[in-house]
Amino acid sequence: MIMFKRIQQFFKDVIAEFKRVQWPTREATIKSTSVVVGVSLAVAFYLGISDLGLSDIMQMVIAG
Repeated sequence: MIMFKRIQQFFKDVIAEFKRVQWPTREATIKSTSVVVGVSLAVAFYLGISDLGLSDIMQMVIAG
């Protein structure tokens, strides 16, 4: 019975914390998401180009 009360109190505390959270605005969320997508694409592009370059170098080394 005590465990049930502790679990119930835990969920009450979780709900109370969620009410205190300052959620970002729609504009802030879109801006942050755009930054993440942009940086991810830039890193993917850089890694792709690096991989192609290193792959060509390795082919030349292996071929002799």
